[in-house]
Amino acid sequence: MRAVCLDGPKQLVVKEVDMPKADGEKVLVKVSDVGICGSDIHLWEQGQRIGLIMGHEFAGTVVDAGALKDSLKVGDRVTVLPLNPCGECEPCKKGNSKGCLNALAASPGITAPGAYAEYYLARPDMVRKLPDNISEEEATLIEPAAVALRAIRMSGIKPGDKVLVAGGGVIGLLSAAFARIAGASYIALTEANPLRGANAKEMGDVDQVFDATDEQLVAKLMQASGGGFDQCIDCVGIAPAINAGIMALKKGGKMMLLGINYSPVPISGLMAVLKEIEFKGSIGYDQEFDMVMDLMNKGILKAARFISDTIDLEGVQGAFEKLSSGQYPDVKIVIKP
Repeated sequence: MRAVCLDGPKQLVVKEVDMPKADGEKVLVKVSDVGICGSDIHLWEQGQRIGLIMGHEFAGTVVDAGALKDSLKVGDRVTVLPLNPCGECEPCKKGNSKGCLNALAASPGITAPGAYAEYYLARPDMVRKLPDNISEEEATLIEPAAVALRAIRMSGIKPGDKVLVAGGGVIGLLSAAFARIAGASYIALTEANPLRGANAKEMGDVDQVFDATDEQLVAKLMQASGGGFDQCIDCVGIAPAINAGIMALKKGGKMMLLGINYSPVPISGLMAVLKEIEFKGSIGYDQEFDMVMDLMNKGILKAARFISDTIDLEGVQGAFEKLSSGQYPDVKIVIKP
């Protein structure tokens, strides 16, 4: 089968690789759509896992139902949770598969083969049949939406809250959408890329967009919010964004850290203490994956609007260069193998 493989720092190549074989247990899926994630961009930039097939936001059709032959048939449309809990560690035994201590040992698209390919062999317990109301293309948004939904649920946003979202990428946009669903009365978003900022405003979930590089950013945020925000959802993970959020929060405000930075991030500790800011971190999801499917199926979350472009396997290298450049409005590009 054809697949896109990591071939070095910022290098992807389309190769012929062995097709995964049905084993009577796992579900063989013909991949129809797979999204490019920000974590894929990081792996591409580092280029250390030579030969890795990335891709963990995907959907397709069943080729062999494996252990699910009684509930799935050939041709059924499915999506897959890209998780691989061991079932043996303490968190797993307590029912917390999200906290599996060994999950990264063979994580789909991260440390094990993913879905930037024509076929994928899935654990049966991670397969979800798609409702008729969700297209395979839209299903690529379930995984990132689940990440955003978990953060919003953990934040405890309540009706009437004023919310600041840092970052106009897909996680930031989805966070804004869920904050609106949760009842936020005012949502502002900060973004350094003016094209993404304009895109965020056009999406309709945020009330105002602010230039993250503006030297008067905090003053403008305080004025626009009428004295500060109740919540800040950081989807960037860099010091300027987090510190602007700290400064723009009300006393006793909450900071949800969702953006990932592999390096230490210096923060304004004094202001965080003086304002008694509550910090929380969020990663991944648990039941949120199935919750997002339900929200999409009911039309509460309209996913298609978050997709910027679709490409074939040959277009993946160019798409990575585009997404990493910061010069385009694109937030989610979907590959159609």
